[in-house]
Amino acid sequence: MKLSAHRRLLAEAVQTAGHAVSGRSTLPILSNVLLEAQGSQLRLLASDLEIWMECMIPITAEEEGAITVPARVLGEVVGSLPDAEIALESDETRLTLRCGRSEYSIQGLPAEEFPSAPEVGDACTLTLKQAALRRLIRSTLFAASVDETRAILTGALMICAKDSIKFVATDMHRLAVDAVEAQGTVAEPRSVIVPSRAMHELSRVLSGEDDPDLNVKVGESQAVFELGELTVVSRLVEGQFPNYERVIPAETDKQIVADREEFLAAVRRASIVARAEANKVVLRAKEGVLGIEAESGELGKAHEEIEVQLEGDAVEIAFNADYLIDVLSALDSESVTLSLSGPLSQGVLRRSEGGQYIYVVMPMQML
Repeated sequence: MKLSAHRRLLAEAVQTAGHAVSGRSTLPILSNVLLEAQGSQLRLLASDLEIWMECMIPITAEEEGAITVPARVLGEVVGSLPDAEIALESDETRLTLRCGRSEYSIQGLPAEEFPSAPEVGDACTLTLKQAALRRLIRSTLFAASVDETRAILTGALMICAKDSIKFVATDMHRLAVDAVEAQGTVAEPRSVIVPSRAMHELSRVLSGEDDPDLNVKVGESQAVFELGELTVVSRLVEGQFPNYERVIPAETDKQIVADREEFLAAVRRASIVARAEANKVVLRAKEGVLGIEAESGELGKAHEEIEVQLEGDAVEIAFNADYLIDVLSALDSESVTLSLSGPLSQGVLRRSEGGQYIYVVMPMQML
């Protein structure tokens, strides 16, 4: 392999692909990134066997070829070189980089040993805005479980229909559901579980409203997300996702409409005291005022008040402060609506502006 590439493009590609590298793997090859010169493009591929991240950048190639080198070392070297053209040359196990008066030689491994990305096969395909998927990930994935012993809860249920994509995430203490518009070839709704890590890595590279759309392909065992010169492939989580619809209350008789940022700031302050008592904050709403309280025998008391719109009788209920902070931080609406029934019933939080977002959170004991 013999080629030249611009340092900035190469550094960005190595950094992006490197997010798929696992620091816990016992296989040396999985610490590496594959570099493969193909015509006028350089393909970079990294994987931990759960996620594959592939980037393509333009190059001037004299000789095609491929090699794998440690992703961390390559990233640090390229990131520190002057912002100019870099010449790369390799044999089977060694990559040489030249930039100005700098020259580095990095020991690698043969490209043949690197695991190839799996083929998705027969798949349903959807197209949607990058900003829409980023919003979907942000508004739901925080509710997924981090308990590796329950693998099906560590990801999000992705429901693909011909005109939408819906994400559902839960750790059995709270549940987040959201959907965005999409267009595609889906004969009937298809549900799969995508790992949270893959979605978080994908969200790092998603762009804004004016950027090109992305394609989502869902097969039997993998999902593929294509964004122009970047492709992310993720294995799907096997198992049956819980029936989330049954935990969403059909009716509530009290509603609190609050400014999202004021609500978030008040809960954050009260959580300073709540941390000492299992993060419990008590909400007391009456006559257009929502009180947010926390008490600790060790630290003292916290009391906050914000103006709200209250429909229904006065209400008193306790929640985990972190569960409120997570959702209020993730949403981008000006106000939110918290629907309640009683002190022992789930709370349901939505964007006041409407939409399909639903956040269900279990209450805590008052005493």
